[in-house]
Parts: sequence; structure tokens; C-alpha cells
Amino acid sequence: MNTKQKGNMPSKMGCVQTVQQLRTCTSVHKKQCGVMVWLFGGAVVNLGSAENYDRFYKPIQSLKFTGMFCMSERGHGTNVRGIETSAHYDASAQEFVINTPTPDAAKIFIGNALGGAYAAVFAQLYIDGKSKGPHCFIVPIRTEDGVCPGVQVQDMGMKEGLNGVDNGILSFDHVRIPRENLLSKYANVTASGQYETTIPSDGARFNITIAALVATRVALCFQAIGPTKLGLEIAIKYALQRRQFGNTGDGSEQLIMDYQTHQMRLMPKLATVLATTFATRYACQLLNDDVCGKVPLHQDRQMQALVAGLKAYTTWEAIDTLQICRECCGGQGFMEVNRLASLKRDADVFVTFEGDNTVLLQQVAKDLLAQYSSQFGGSKLKAVIHTLSANIKAKLQSGLKMLRNQNVTSIDYVLNALEFKQDLLLRNLAARLMNKVSSKREDPLSAWNDCLDHVSALSLAYVHQISLKKFVEAVKRCPEKDDKAVLNQFCLLYAMHLLYGERAWLLEQRYMTPVESKLIRDTYISLCRCTREHALSVVNAFCHPDNCVKAPIAGVVTTCDQWAYYPKSTQAKL
Repeated sequence: MNTKQKGNMPSKMGCVQTVQQLRTCTSVHKKQCGVMVWLFGGAVVNLGSAENYDRFYKPIQSLKFTGMFCMSERGHGTNVRGIETSAHYDASAQEFVINTPTPDAAKIFIGNALGGAYAAVFAQLYIDGKSKGPHCFIVPIRTEDGVCPGVQVQDMGMKEGLNGVDNGILSFDHVRIPRENLLSKYANVTASGQYETTIPSDGARFNITIAALVATRVALCFQAIGPTKLGLEIAIKYALQRRQFGNTGDGSEQLIMDYQTHQMRLMPKLATVLATTFATRYACQLLNDDVCGKVPLHQDRQMQALVAGLKAYTTWEAIDTLQICRECCGGQGFMEVNRLASLKRDADVFVTFEGDNTVLLQQVAKDLLAQYSSQFGGSKLKAVIHTLSANIKAKLQSGLKMLRNQNVTSIDYVLNALEFKQDLLLRNLAARLMNKVSSKREDPLSAWNDCLDHVSALSLAYVHQISLKKFVEAVKRCPEKDDKAVLNQFCLLYAMHLLYGERAWLLEQRYMTPVESKLIRDTYISLCRCTREHALSVVNAFCHPDNCVKAPIAGVVTTCDQWAYYPKSTQAKL
């Protein structure tokens, strides 16, 4: 596969296509690929100069050496600004001295730690004793003769999952590297020790550093979607063969897939993974457009926020869906041979690495607040007046909705409801923060902390709205009439799934009536039953080969564990 674009720079879309092909392999293979290409390689591509690229990325492409990514420390994970690893410049030798000053500064959870030759190490850059903030350096870790002098590597041992990935701890004892090993696209140090940068603002430079993780987070969304789809395929195929209780008239018991509770557990999750697939493809296209258009990733804050929100949403959905799939397969789902247990273990850490999900939601909310406040030009009075008038208008609209007939089971209604929630939460959050900081003179961090529940709700409302919109657009683009009809049913189910979960809040806001809430519930249950008829065709469309599914209960023949084998279902309903 050609994953290059003009100028021999890597195409993000091509790399993501490779990740999608790897998604049904073990999660270990995906993470090993991700560490080298997306993390180490991504740091070089996004933060490095042309010379850095030639020295450190091209050899990765031909596997002349392997790399690792060292950002997290024992004392600082999500708080990258606070990392303690230091890089002091020695002008006399034209070298940086990389050091781990305290035990909490040790780089931790480093993938490929026991085999990587080079590491992209994030450290506080010091020039004449003054910190310039976190910068990225390429540090040699080992040669053919073993670990380099001054580098200490420790295996972290067994984990809940991903035990094929050799995570370790790296420490540095005054390790010297050439001046040219600083990734210098945006900042450099001259031979004499002068700090040069095209980005004078410390905050802006830090945002550039964090922007290097955007591509990795997009890839992680696909890595979460992969096992989610696989788990659903296993659970649905098993449910279309496993019988329990009842009598169908021919002496057979009832398929467990025909039970309402089973449908309500699996069908909304199948609809959701389709929605997250389309939303993540959209984010991937935005990323690719930025890269191909040579738009610096740190300048596209809206895309960064979207990716952060999708990473949280897709990974939370992955572990929740896999747990439901495991339960829906009963004792068979608990058996290692049927894959669900290992898929769940390996996916669990997705909610933590590349940014803790709860923290990432704060990034989404901050971007939404920045967009909201920019329209007032710094005027607090304008902001207050706008918030008050908008809230009055929203209450009037809610009252009007209660008085007129409306199709609460339509996708347009759901999109309007989600937009209503996002707008109201955004205005109220801005008003709460302004009141706390400007009027009550509270500490900004304390005020933000008091509003974190509000922040999370706003961010998820935004991601839900984007996911539904992209699902609707995908249905409209579908060229095949029959496929389009099936997709439309799943799109409507996803919409009802979101609305079903928001009923309490919308009732509080008087956006809907209790009668409408009951209608939504009935429609939701009905759609779960209707989409069940197409579940097999949808999971078959994932095109997972048997040697990747490898689950006997999903109809994959095995010479071992024949007791777990169930033949494949050949039709939607037996």
C-alpha cells in the first residue's frame, strides 16, 4: 500500500487505512505499529525539521530501527506541562544533557521499551538555567551492543491486557545527545546557545507539542472501533444460533436473538459503532485535509477538540459494548477461546492512554467556550446580555414545542434536541464561570473544578450531535437502495438511542412531554426489533476473515475446543 503523499511526507489517510486493516489482528500488533508509526513517527513528522525527518523517520519506514514515545512520567501523565525530565544545553560541547532528576520524572508505560533503538523524549528545555517549556528530543536508547550508557530500562511486568507490548520505565542519568537531535520545526538552539523560535508564545508552543497527538488519537478511535465490531459480530452470530426456552412450533427452542432484552442490548450498540465509524472517518478526513493542505495541526483547534471528544466516546463505547457482548454470550463469552475476554482486556486501557478520557472532555469544552466567547470581543456585558436573552428565547421555544404537535421520533427532532442541549449547556457554563471568576472572584481553577460535571455533559452532547450528523450524511451518500434502507433504520435507532438516554434532562427542561417520552420509548423498542432482522448482514459487511474472528461460537471451525463450536447462521432469522 502506498501511504505517501507529495514530498514523501506520510499520508494520514493512508496510514489510517493501514490501521483499519490491522484492526482485526490482535491489539498487540496494532499497538506495536502505533508506537513506531503514530507516536515516534508522528512526533518526528509534526515537530521535526526536514533534516530530522530524513534522519529519524525514513529509517522507521524501512524498519532500519524501531522507536518509542516517552511523554508520560511517574508523577505527570496527563499534565504534560509539569514533566520534570530536563534537557540542559551545553554550548561548549554543542550537546543536550538529558536527565531524570527525581524518581517521579522517570518515563513510564513506554511501549517497545525493551527493544526500541531510539526514543522521542519530551523534556523541559533549559538554556542558561531558564526553562523554555517541554520540547521533544530523539535519544538513543540501545545499539547492537546493548543499552546505551546512562540509560536505565526496567520492564513493568504483567498488565491486565496487551501483554505482548513490552511496556517499561526509562530513566536518564545525564545522557548526552547531539544538538541536532532536538526536533526543531518550531524551535531550535544555535551552536552558541541562542534559543530561536517562530512561535514566541510559550502557550502556543505547548499547544503545538500536544497537537502531535492528534493523529494518534484518530488512529486510536479506529483501534477501539475494530474490537467493538469484532465483539458485536461474535455476540450476534452466537445469538442467531443459540436457543433457549420457548417453542417455535417445530420442537426447537427460541433463538436468544429473538428476546426483546437481547435486542435492546445489542442492536443499539451495533447502531452506535456505525455512527462512531462515520464520525471518525470524518475526523480522519479533516486531519488528512490539514496535512495535505499543509495547515499546522495546532492551528486547527476545532479539529483537535473533535478528535479529543471522539477518542473519549469511541473508547468508552468499546469497553461498554464488549462487556455487554461478553454477558450476552453467557459462559461461552467468558471462555478465552471465544475472544471476547481478551478483546475486553486489551481495550480497557484505551480510555487512559493518549489522554485520559475525562480530561479530554475538558479540552472539548474549552474549545467550545473559546468559540462562544470570541463573538463578544472580550465584552463581559455583551456576553451577559446575550446569555440572558438566549436563555429566555430557549425557554419560550421549549414552551412552544410543548404546545404544538411534532414528530418526536424523527431524526430532525433528535438533531434539534441535541443542538438545544448543547447550546443551553454552553451558555449556562459560560455564565457560571463568569459569575464565579468575575463576580465572586473565585480562583479560576477552583471555579472550573466546580463545573466539571457541566463540562463533561456539554462535551458529550457535542460529540453525540456530530456523530448523528455524520451518520445521516453517510445514509444520504449510500448509492445502493437496499443498503440505504438498512442504514437508515440503524441511523434512526442511533438517534432514538441518544434521545432515550436524554429523556430525563429534556423533561426537566420541558422540551418534551411525558406522553412524548413514552412514545420515544416504544419507538426505541420497536426499532431494536426491526434492526435485528438485518444484524447478520451488517456484521457480515464488516468483512472480518475467519482467521481474525477465531471464535468457535461465531461459526469459525477449530480443531481444538470443538465443544464451543456453533455453525454459522446463513439467514437473518431461523
